[in-house]
Amino acid sequence: MSKTIGRNLRFWVMTLLCLSSVGTTSASPVYNGDTSSLPAEFLTIRNTSIAVIDVDEDYYFSRLLRLVISKTQSDWGALEVKELPYLIEDRRLRASLHRGIVDVIWSPTSRAHEQDMLPIRISLLKNLNNYRVLLIREGEQARFSSVNSLVDLARLRGGISPQWTDAKIMEYNNLLLVKAVGYRKLFKMLAANRFDYYSRGVYQVHGELKMYGHLGLQMEEKLLLSYPNEVYFFVNKNNTKLAQRIEVGLSRALADGSFDELLMSIPSYKKGTELLKTHQRRVLTLKSLPANYITMP
Repeated sequence: MSKTIGRNLRFWVMTLLCLSSVGTTSASPVYNGDTSSLPAEFLTIRNTSIAVIDVDEDYYFSRLLRLVISKTQSDWGALEVKELPYLIEDRRLRASLHRGIVDVIWSPTSRAHEQDMLPIRISLLKNLNNYRVLLIREGEQARFSSVNSLVDLARLRGGISPQWTDAKIMEYNNLLLVKAVGYRKLFKMLAANRFDYYSRGVYQVHGELKMYGHLGLQMEEKLLLSYPNEVYFFVNKNNTKLAQRIEVGLSRALADGSFDELLMSIPSYKKGTELLKTHQRRVLTLKSLPANYITMP
């Protein structure tokens, strides 16, 4: 690391540590239309610029958050969104939310996440994340064309990260999984015959095939997995004012159509929506996790 980069990184880290706490308070006031401002000028989120962005997700969520802030500026005041200069994911990202390094994250929800963090329960992808297609190796469609049930699918091996909510849902439904940490690594493992399929969101698969299709991968043609898997914004448990602001902003964006306009401006989300409208696939419905199901955060 050069001295210049090192100095810049130290500057960013110190800045974020000083400015990342956005109105944290133990109080829980209800928004009543007043014009009180959040007591900070910066809102920090994960990095979405220096990372290799394989699909449009980070771009969409960061744009949506900026839209939320703009919709609520007249009520709560100006708030600038800042991004970390380095990439953190999964458990490290959630830990950074607890430590105040970031103020907002976006993630599929789970019972453990909602106990650990404060969710804003407005679905950021509507129903797009509730349906999954499979990535498979080229030339292996015949293995999946005969799959008619979850029992049939359980004879094949799926690849997944153990840190994702999907893994817990698929395990609960008795699907056989090969687990590995690392989103990008899983595409290579599928190509290397380490497992048989990689479950992907209907909005993710088109962009991912552009990035990883050269590995000899294709979208499976006959199946669609279905289970509730909503994506929410999350904030620190104590940051109730920020949660209120985000909820109000999302509600306004939904009401005036700007939410849907942004969603449909993302090519992969538009393709996912079209797939759901026109598909003739067999839908395999997975059971949701029960309230008493024990999961690790």
